[in-house]
Amino acid sequence: MAFLTIPNVSIKGISACVPPKVEENRDIPFYTPEEAEKVIETTGIERRHVVTDGITASDLCLKAGEKLIADLGWEKDTIDAIGYVTQMPDYINHPTGFVIHEKMGLSQECLVLDIFHGCPGWVVALSAITSMMSRGDLKRVIMFDGDISTAWNYAKDRESKPLFGDCGTAVALEYDEKATPLYFHIGTKSTDGWSLVRQYGGAKNPHTAESWADELKMRSGELEVSGNADTMDGLSVFSFGITVPPKSIKKLCEYANVNLEDINKLVIHQANLMMVDKIAKKLKVDKAKTPTSLRNYGNTTSASIPLTICSECHNDYSTGIIKSIACAFGVGLSWGSVYFCTDNIVCPDVIIY
Repeated sequence: MAFLTIPNVSIKGISACVPPKVEENRDIPFYTPEEAEKVIETTGIERRHVVTDGITASDLCLKAGEKLIADLGWEKDTIDAIGYVTQMPDYINHPTGFVIHEKMGLSQECLVLDIFHGCPGWVVALSAITSMMSRGDLKRVIMFDGDISTAWNYAKDRESKPLFGDCGTAVALEYDEKATPLYFHIGTKSTDGWSLVRQYGGAKNPHTAESWADELKMRSGELEVSGNADTMDGLSVFSFGITVPPKSIKKLCEYANVNLEDINKLVIHQANLMMVDKIAKKLKVDKAKTPTSLRNYGNTTSASIPLTICSECHNDYSTGIIKSIACAFGVGLSWGSVYFCTDNIVCPDVIIY
């Protein structure tokens, strides 16, 4: 198991941005009213913000980052590096971090790191970037994380359609020798990872003209998904999600010598409400300490933890010392848990693009 202790890095701010268009799950045309209510009851998701008109995850991240930098009062030439986490790059052969770097007008001496990851990506990238910072060679870093899964999902996928929303986030990190260390527990179970894989369209199984035509039809809703595409193995993912994350959080607490009862916030990846509730129940954590943003935003994949902090807890994080554990899980299959402590950080309410 990968346990990490990373000293000398402080989280100074967190921001999140969502697109303006909202889709209501009660309005999904292939559900009856009764089916829609059952989906909402099970998932906790009533509506989701979704991209239109060519908005990308990097656009949302850029908006979140510009707001964060302005509120912090950081000069852009003091930013030594940026990191970008996504599964939805802007281009096939051009890392999207370079797009953000150019649009922000950052220095040529600024390091750019792209990380391709799914739902655990925010925790995994945070471990990588803070590790690079802990010696003091990088003083200030912005970590971006965003996905626009609705642009790539299938219009008539009954399992995925009501779940996913779009979001871009930014986290400001600074070298600080007085900072409370960050503690991580990260793991991978790749033998079960095929539960979430779309096997066609990449270099291993490239699209043919026929398969690509079908892909576009499924995205637009002209073609039914059943029998024509890989879909999520929901039962396998659910079983993984309610068993591995609680164990990871317990192991993290033991490793970091942290009492779970002393935690102010337990921020769990927003897969669906049933999974979040079961994880919290297994850990015997008060629901009041376990915020959820699912009702209005859905599952925003790797952006769900910072989005939940901004949407549900921004006043708490902006005005006090908060001891947090965040846990994310999914693609890989993989997971990551982190303990961190913040002190009056910049944490605005969610920005509408």
